[in-house]
This record gives sequence, structure tokens and C-alpha cells, in this order.
Amino acid sequence: MRAYLRLFQFVRPHLGVFGVAVLCMLGSTLLNGAQVGAFIPLIDRVANNHLLPTLEWFPGWLNGFIVWLNSLPQLALVNIFAVAIPLLFLFKSLFEFLQTFFMSDASQRVVRDLRQKMFDKFTSLSLDYHHHHATGSTMSRIMYDTGIVQNSLTEGLTDLLYQPFQIAVYLAIVLRINWKLAVTTLIVIPIIALVTVSIGRLLKKYSRQAQVVMGQLNSTLLESITGIQVIQAFQMEHDARVKFASTNERSYRINRKIQKRMNLLTPLTDFFGAVGASFVFWYGCRQVLTGSMTLGTFTAFFAAMMFLIRPFKRLAKLHSVNQQTVAAATRVFEILDLPPTIQEHPKAKTLPPLRHEIVYDKVSFQYEDQPVLRGISLTIPHGQILALVGPSGGGKTTLANLLPRFFDPTAGRVLLDGVDLRHVTLSSLRSQIGTVTQETTLFNDTVRANLAVGNPAASLAEIVEAAKAANAHPFISRMPKGYDTVVGERGSLLSGGERQRLAIARAILKNPPVLILDEATSQLDAQSERLITEALERICQERTVLLIAHRLSTVRLAHRIVVIQEGRIVEQGSHDELLKTSALYRRFCELQLLQPKGSLGESHQAPRDLSPRP
Repeated sequence: MRAYLRLFQFVRPHLGVFGVAVLCMLGSTLLNGAQVGAFIPLIDRVANNHLLPTLEWFPGWLNGFIVWLNSLPQLALVNIFAVAIPLLFLFKSLFEFLQTFFMSDASQRVVRDLRQKMFDKFTSLSLDYHHHHATGSTMSRIMYDTGIVQNSLTEGLTDLLYQPFQIAVYLAIVLRINWKLAVTTLIVIPIIALVTVSIGRLLKKYSRQAQVVMGQLNSTLLESITGIQVIQAFQMEHDARVKFASTNERSYRINRKIQKRMNLLTPLTDFFGAVGASFVFWYGCRQVLTGSMTLGTFTAFFAAMMFLIRPFKRLAKLHSVNQQTVAAATRVFEILDLPPTIQEHPKAKTLPPLRHEIVYDKVSFQYEDQPVLRGISLTIPHGQILALVGPSGGGKTTLANLLPRFFDPTAGRVLLDGVDLRHVTLSSLRSQIGTVTQETTLFNDTVRANLAVGNPAASLAEIVEAAKAANAHPFISRMPKGYDTVVGERGSLLSGGERQRLAIARAILKNPPVLILDEATSQLDAQSERLITEALERICQERTVLLIAHRLSTVRLAHRIVVIQEGRIVEQGSHDELLKTSALYRRFCELQLLQPKGSLGESHQAPRDLSPRP
């Protein structure tokens, strides 16, 4: 229940809209009470021509109104009621419309704020969270769980406020007419409440299961959509359908259990309500026949008792809805309460531009219990291009990811000009680092917008200049709308080489003093590799570069090469030095079909110029 109450912190900014909705509820409720009260003069005065009694406990204005009704002839009363009844329904319907509109508007505002808060939280969570949680589950929490919360606010909060108003008015009527009969009849309410609570406990349990399965369903769907080419290429359509069908069936079964229990409430409350109504009908008819109660008074009492059933039924159902909401809200607040692994120090300072060196000081890192880096010590002077090579899984990318603080080392420090990265603001650190990776992330937007990610304030001329430096301008110019062409989801309308050149142009536009190139030319054709290598040569000038490479064409850009294996630096030096001292590096060269002279025999292919840059 704590999670449900916490939702009201999102309601607070919109109390004005909620207040208008509540006033409309109050107006609608009073008009409902007037409808019930109208049965007495309509039946006793108009139909039976009985004078209406005035009572001491009535307010003066009401007794005066009764005297006025008694003074009117029956035909005049008929004319008055013929006009008053449609007006009464008109105003009641207007209030009901306004209360529904304002309550819906307020709940949508709350859910809008809640979704924004969740999205902001997801973007602030560290990469380790996103690596361990499926994208579909994340989407489910933002969209599905908050959707349940919206339904609760639109319907649940309306009932929570509106139905008590209704109960208060109708209860006041029946207690004033015959309190003993009213109390006797209302004994059925605790029975309804007991049934409701029992069903609600089950609904909370099943709702949590339904939300988990919905996350799995979203993950399966997203995985199949993004991997459709692989699915079709390997004829995995049947397996994908079976996997989706299995999760879909589980979702159906759980939701069927939820609906069965929610729908069970209606016939149960109807039955107990009918028992109470039957007793009222039996007792009231006896009172009318013996003259102890007028027909109009009994009709008003009976109508008020029948109208009481609906709000109690709605409140009974509200308990079930709230159990679903509590389950959804709990999952929402689990995320909102989750602290990022990477946090700024309370006294973090702005990092000045790099002037001297980057230092990895005895750095170790592990994923859960799996060591990845083991006591790495490395110094990268300002302006040096350093290449990391070695077998896959050796820790090269992890070492690079420590620099922008996507992760923190489990031991040791990373220093920029002697300052521990944990003592500087993330914005000042990451503003100095540009990244170009093998898996280029582009957004379903124009070329211009994707490049401007590197510098939102850049002019079109600056964007074009960056594209030219990245060898991207020629193919952009051939596109239908040039720089205003939409690249498709994840850049699907571009080739791998074109996406990579846009990533390089984006990094050029950012103009960072530190650059990370993570396998920026791997798995590209020779033409794309040549164009990208030329662009990299330009972008690396006068920058400190950490370069992860599987291609010798990229390694040749480096001043110094570091060989990493199983999380340790095993060799470092220039290309020529490593050819002589490192068997692992020579093997790396051989796999590129560029066997070095004098080591393992003469190569039948002329090697490229692999000398380090001057």
C-alpha cells in the first residue's frame, strides 16, 4: 500500500485539476440526491394528493419549499416536474461529463510525469543495469506498468472520491427515513468486504506475474523484430513463432485468472445486494399497507437503498483494481529507487581540458565474480595514439569504457592529469571524450540531426565540414534530400561503411581532446576501410587516442601498441619492436595475411607500410 500512497506525490502538482473534478463530483452527487428526494412529492403529492409533512429537523428553506408545494394544484405540479426532470438530468449529465474529463486529464498528466521520470531514471542508470536487463522488460515498465497506474487513477481514484460522496448522500436519506431498517440492511456490507479482500490478495499476486510475463513478451517481440533477417536467413521462423506462442499463452492464462476473479466480484455483490433489497421490499411494503409509511417515502427509501448498491460494488471492484496498481507501482518504484552504480562525488569538480596524460594506476575490474582486468598500469601522454590489440575477451573494450566512467574499477584508479575520475563531474568528463564504435548507433532522424548529436549548436556549414573530413559528404550529397534525408531506424537505410563514417563525422563535430576508437574499421569492405582509415587519420591529429583494433590498417595509426591478454598487459612497444619480441603480436599480423619478413618465412604478399606515425 505504501507504493500506492507514493503515487500521490505525482498527483500533488496537479491538485488544481483534481480539485475541479472533485467539485464536479460533488455537484453530480447532490443532484443524484435531489432525484431520489423527488420521488416523495412526485408520488405522494402528485399521484395521491397527500400533503407533504414538514418536520422540525428540516432546515427552514426546505420546510418553506414543502409548504409551497402543498399550496400548488396537482396539474401545476405536473407541469413543474415535466420541466424540472429534464433540467435535473441535463445538469447532472454535465457535471458527470466534466468530472470524467478533468479526472482523465489529471490522470494522464500524472502518468505523463511518471513515464518521464522513469525514462529520465533509465537514462541515468549505469551500463551494468542495461546489460543485465532485457530491453523488452524496460519497455514494459515504462509503458505497461504505467498504463495500469493510469487506469487506476482514471477509474480507481474517481471511484475512491466519487463513490463515498454517493454513499454519504444516499445513506443520509435512508437513515433519516428509517435508520433501524437501514442498519439492518447494511449488515451485508461486511460480507461483501470480506469476499473482496480475499479476491484482492490473489489479484495482487497474479498481477505481478502478469507484468513479468508482459516484459518477457515484449523482449521476445523486440528480439524477433530486430533479428528478422537472421531468423529468415536461418529458417528459424518456426522456432520464433513457438517461442512467442509459449510466452503469449502464459500471458493469456495469467490474465484469464485475473479477469475471472475480477468478474467474480460482480455476481457476488449483486447477490448480496439482492438479498438486502428483498428484505427492504418485504418490510417496506408491510409498512405502506399498514399506513406506517407513505408510498412516496417508501419509494425514496427503496430507491436510495438500491442506489447504495452501485457505489459499494464500485468500491469492491476498486480494491481489486488497486491490488493490480500496487503491483505495478511497486515495479515502477523499484526502478525509481535504484541508485546508479556510477555516481558523482558530492564535491565533484569540473575537469579542465586534458594537458598532460591519462594514467591507469593498478586497475582491476570484474563483472560479478568474473575477473576482466588484472592490475593494469598504463600511461598515455597527451597527443599520443595508443592501440590496444589482443585476443577477443581480453579486456580491451572494458579498459576503454573505464575512461568515460561507464564503469568504475573494482581496484585501482584512472587519472586525467593526476585527477581521479571519481572526483570530477560526469558531464565535464564525457564532454572531453568522443567515441566511435564498431556498432554505430544512429537515430531514426535526418543525417543532419544525427551528426548534430556531437554538437547541437553546430551550423550546417560546420556539419558539412565535419562530414567532408570523415569522407561522408559525397554519399550524403547523393541522398534524396541530402543532409535532411532520414536514415531509418538504427540507420537501416545506410551501409555499414556509411554509418561508420557518420559516426566519425559526429566525433569530429564534437571535437573532443580524447578519442576512443573501438574496432572502428572491423568487418568492412576494402573500399569502406580505406575511406574510414583516411578519415581516422585526420580525426586523430593532435588528440589523445585510445584505439582498439583488429585491423592492421588501423594499428598503423598508433604511436604505441599495447598487447592485452586475459586482462593483463603482456607486451607494449612500436610495431617493429613487437614483431621482434611478441609472438602473440606476430600471430596477430599473420592472421591479417601480412606475415612479417624474417620471422616465419617470406610472405608471398607485399606488406603494407606498418611503421608507426612520426
